Amino acid sequence: MQGDSLSQTTIWATITTAHTPGPEGQRAMEELVSRYHPAVERYIRLKLRDRHLADEVIQEFWHKVLTHKLAGADKNKGRFRDYIRTVLHRLVIDHFRARKLQSLPPGELLDPSSPDADYDRVWREVVIKRVLSRLETFEIQTAKNRYATVLNLRLKEPDASIEELTEKLSTQLGVTVSPEAFRKTLQRARAKFLELLILELKETIHPASPEDIEAEIYDLGLGHWYRRYSSEGNG
Repeated sequence: MQGDSLSQTTIWATITTAHTPGPEGQRAMEELVSRYHPAVERYIRLKLRDRHLADEVIQEFWHKVLTHKLAGADKNKGRFRDYIRTVLHRLVIDHFRARKLQSLPPGELLDPSSPDADYDRVWREVVIKRVLSRLETFEIQTAKNRYATVLNLRLKEPDASIEELTEKLSTQLGVTVSPEAFRKTLQRARAKFLELLILELKETIHPASPEDIEAEIYDLGLGHWYRRYSSEGNG
């Protein structure tokens, strides 16, 4: 997966590296762009619902990143997603004020400490996509591993029976898979997903104690997965 060469460090360290000259800095900058562009773009377009204004804000954000205007990011701020949200909110407000004739966007943008369900949902979806991508990479790199395949089947058809999913997998692979084998693989896939989710979140939080990670999982609305996947992994 793109960006995995930097995946053993926190995103705060990646920001610092991205603002240094040389190949390492360039790789770190590429990691930042590839990792967070989807969340930034989806959130701004959802929030503004004005294509031209959204384009301006998105371009301004990445201009600040690429010209090292975010070099002062402080890891002691805590969660990286909170930092990004604050930057985006300020950019949106600045653009609205610059137009003068337009009223400011919804009040939640004026108070970075207030909840923003749209932002949390977009960030959650991007996190899940990144973790599934990590799981797919794990499957590719591990012989006879079907974790990503099996988990994706379950996620796409949450109401299907194990027997139905087993039949689909058997057809897809061209070999016979038993329901019991599918069930065991799914259990292991969920445990691996949880492991990779924790790794993903560790990179965006400082400090990243188990309590901090668990709190972030619940704040992102992933608590139901965490409870289920944890109980299965302990079973």
